Amino acid sequence: MPYLIAEIISIGDELTSGQRLDTNSQWISQQLGAIGVRVLFHTTVADDLAANISVFQHAITRADLVITTGGLGPTADDLTRESLASALGVDLYQDNAELDHIKELFAKRGREMPPKNASQAQFPVGSIPVHNPEGTAPGIDHKVAKDSGSKRIFCLPGVPAELKQMWSQTVEPAILKMNPNGKSMIKHFVIKTFGMGESDMERALPDLIRRDRKPTVGITASYATITLRITTEGDTTEECELQAADTIKTIENCLGNIIYAHHECEIQEIVAQQLSDSDRRLAVLESGTRGLVSHNLHSVADIGNSIDHCELRSSLCDGYTPDKLEQLAKDFHNSHDAHFSMVVGDVMESTKEAGPLIHVAIVSERETQIEEFRFTGHSDIRIAKAAKQAINCLRLFMLSPSG
Repeated sequence: MPYLIAEIISIGDELTSGQRLDTNSQWISQQLGAIGVRVLFHTTVADDLAANISVFQHAITRADLVITTGGLGPTADDLTRESLASALGVDLYQDNAELDHIKELFAKRGREMPPKNASQAQFPVGSIPVHNPEGTAPGIDHKVAKDSGSKRIFCLPGVPAELKQMWSQTVEPAILKMNPNGKSMIKHFVIKTFGMGESDMERALPDLIRRDRKPTVGITASYATITLRITTEGDTTEECELQAADTIKTIENCLGNIIYAHHECEIQEIVAQQLSDSDRRLAVLESGTRGLVSHNLHSVADIGNSIDHCELRSSLCDGYTPDKLEQLAKDFHNSHDAHFSMVVGDVMESTKEAGPLIHVAIVSERETQIEEFRFTGHSDIRIAKAAKQAINCLRLFMLSPSG
């Protein structure tokens, strides 16, 4: 078997109700990928006994490794111990060593352990505790014998600091022993792009997107940014890099300057780096993007002195039309001590079929460049998309001979 298949189960009403973001599953997925375990399923379940039992029973049938977080506290809605035992068809037993540890933790805090906390030292028969050095919620390690092979369940507390310590001390070493002949890591390589839609991207890279291909190339879209994720499996980082090299080169040859980064980042971070590296400054005047260009650039922590001036107007001028943009942009540039100026025009109505237009001017000492975009998309994202398009214009301008 080339790799273990894992399912991560996050337990709690606060997660299913949307009151809290599930960051534990993200972290566990990253850790599993780093040791060659493929996560195929993320499940989130409320504090409901029947639902928890069903989730456990289903997970055992489709995954080699099941990791859960949450539900190990002492209160009535902490159901992980009971639901796992029911799913396995076994009773709970009390582990006296873990009970003593919980009592000691309370004693160190100058308190006597409440009787209800004794439930945290209970485990399904056949399980062993996963010691929690800092908290009162020990984890559970249970092996399940199935016709399809041995399965392993680890139940961990939802407190991130405790979960991570237990992971590194106990859980990860145990998982590594489960598949000694498998690949030791799954490594992802990221390529960030802007300027091409998801469908056009797939047409440009048809042979690379096939799901039966190795390494696989996945596409995700967010606010007009397309992320390509290349997934490799190997024993070392070097082996994974070698597997990905030809695919990365092919993508670079096909997409060119549409690629703006080979790591997770936003396009404004790249532009901020371009300005900083070249020790040049930018002035921004915007109307149609409602200040979002300036906001995005200022969100970059190390933007420093690269932004000379930012200005927002409800309209660039009385009676604005796109043919006035070039002169307006030149006048704005000449009034500020910046190497580049970006001026984003008003949103202009076009034909009903085509939709509104927005124009962006980039000015330097040597050249003025005007770009036109359709101001389209869902109302919640069109301004964000237009702001990214404007920032991308500056990125490409600085890469050109004029920049």
